[in-house]
Amino acid sequence: MQTKTEEFTAQIKTQETPKAQPRVFALYEEYSQKPIAETIKTRRDVYEKADTPTRREIETEVEIEVENFHIWLELKKNFEPFAAHYYSVSLKSLLLGLSVGLQIAQFFDSVLEKFEILPS
Repeated sequence: MQTKTEEFTAQIKTQETPKAQPRVFALYEEYSQKPIAETIKTRRDVYEKADTPTRREIETEVEIEVENFHIWLELKKNFEPFAAHYYSVSLKSLLLGLSVGLQIAQFFDSVLEKFEILPS
């Protein structure tokens, strides 16, 4: 049985990738205390319906959230600054509700995993 996040991930996938759920998803869910699928769906709906000024406001809010997530990764999860940066940046498109965000998150996840960039 798939979790809501896995089901949502399957819906927004546009190509086959080796991992269904990047590690950053679990980290973000722990940080936000909300399922990432719910967060992405809500934000996608809001962003798609927004006019240009509202989209700029949403983008600013996402920038702040990405920075807060970055800080949380460093302070609570003991990530090195550069690893926290890449994990948090990989979420930006997803938090704006853009489907390309899944591929970005998976790309960063696989690169960080390949180089074994884990918290100290």
